[in-house]
Amino acid sequence: MADVFQFLSSASLEKLTGRKAENLDGLLDLIKTCPDTSIFYHTFSAYMKMREIRLPYNNDFTYWISSSLNEKALAEKIMAIDLSEYNTLTSLRMRLIEIIEEYRRRESRTFRKRADDPFYLYDIIRVVYLTDKFAYDLQSFREVLATISIYSIYLHFIECRLEKDLHIDDFSTWIEHSLHLPDLARKIKKIDLTAYTMEGLRTRIIQLIDEHARQR
Repeated sequence: MADVFQFLSSASLEKLTGRKAENLDGLLDLIKTCPDTSIFYHTFSAYMKMREIRLPYNNDFTYWISSSLNEKALAEKIMAIDLSEYNTLTSLRMRLIEIIEEYRRRESRTFRKRADDPFYLYDIIRVVYLTDKFAYDLQSFREVLATISIYSIYLHFIECRLEKDLHIDDFSTWIEHSLHLPDLARKIKKIDLTAYTMEGLRTRIIQLIDEHARQR
């Protein structure tokens, strides 16, 4: 019998750190020295707060560099980072640093330019709690997935990566190891985060489950 999947949810509270950057040098220093949770907040967490209002930007760094500094070339380089290629926040942080330092070698004058608005560094305080929703098999998982809050989807598909390998989400892990459906798990794991809102993500996972059911 499969392990029961209990859906969790969370309240992720934004917390100003008191640190800010007013130019690219300042941003580089923040990225080098901030905690991992800040890196996560300004990249992965951006999917919750940005996809609805700040398209096409996929992280806070890109949005600020483009809108407050008007450095479109650098913004595009950072926006092109594929988060699926990184399995730790350390490796993601180092890639951000590498891109910005390479840009400084070619465009050093831009690092003295003052931004229209400062970049404020945030951190997160997470409160995770149990829900009364359970899945016992793929059908019950699909039924619950259709009704749970987007905050639960966000926790299990994105926020959980903060404490794990950045490639791993709770849904595909349970489907692979408890339901023994590796092909379906692989398809869910490979969903492009940049392509969907939270509601779009819900719809895409349900679509993949339904396609799997029709093929059986």
